[in-house]
Amino acid sequence: MINELKSANSAKIGKIFKEARNDIGISKRDIADSLVMSLKYIEAIESGNYAVFPSEGFARAYFIKYQGFLSINCDFPSIYNEDNRKDEIIKKSITKFNTSLIPLLIKAGITLLILFVLLMVYKSIFINKSSDKEIINIIDNAMNAELIAADIKNNLKEIDELEINKQEDLVVISIENEKISTENNLTLNFLNECWIEIYYENELVANQLFQTGDTYMLDIQKPFKVVVGNADNVEGTYDGVSIDFITNANRLRVNTIIFNDE
Repeated sequence: MINELKSANSAKIGKIFKEARNDIGISKRDIADSLVMSLKYIEAIESGNYAVFPSEGFARAYFIKYQGFLSINCDFPSIYNEDNRKDEIIKKSITKFNTSLIPLLIKAGITLLILFVLLMVYKSIFINKSSDKEIINIIDNAMNAELIAADIKNNLKEIDELEINKQEDLVVISIENEKISTENNLTLNFLNECWIEIYYENELVANQLFQTGDTYMLDIQKPFKVVVGNADNVEGTYDGVSIDFITNANRLRVNTIIFNDE
């Protein structure tokens, strides 16, 4: 169950939205269809409970979109605080382990092993004054350790060569796949926070908020349409042809790009 994210202020503002909608005599479903907006977001704004929105930026974008439709002027409710963003901050703070460090760690372990064996030889010869036979055994062990270390280094070299060959093969495959996937490929690059909705034959297939530096790719055939919020924050191509998201955007920077069969 989703926890509530509302306040007395957000509920009061939601009531203003609901009354404005009732004044013009239009249903929530009709507004959702007109704005190409999910019904659950309409209901969330009117109830003042913003828990269904994935982030503050996403909620704010739909708030402005709905507000413009009703021609009312309300401040976005102050329901978001540091506690609401805690999970997102923790998620973004998690870093992945770099597997390229494994060969370096192995080499460091080999070096420590050799140093340990040499230390034991030194201790036996100059401190414990072991017998010649014991010294010979220790030296043999040290030589064996060096041989093992040499074998491990050779194996690491072979692994590195295999990894290089694998990377080269992946580059070739990537280039070939890129050539193949150009047809019917929609690629979007985001310069700042931006939300999109993609409809294929009037059915919603994508609904997502993106951040600075994000890239989104989708193989989709015509006819389809893309609804973009903050239209000046996205660049894209379809079938390798650039898409103009800025021209014809409304004053809320929302634009709908339609891709027909023609």
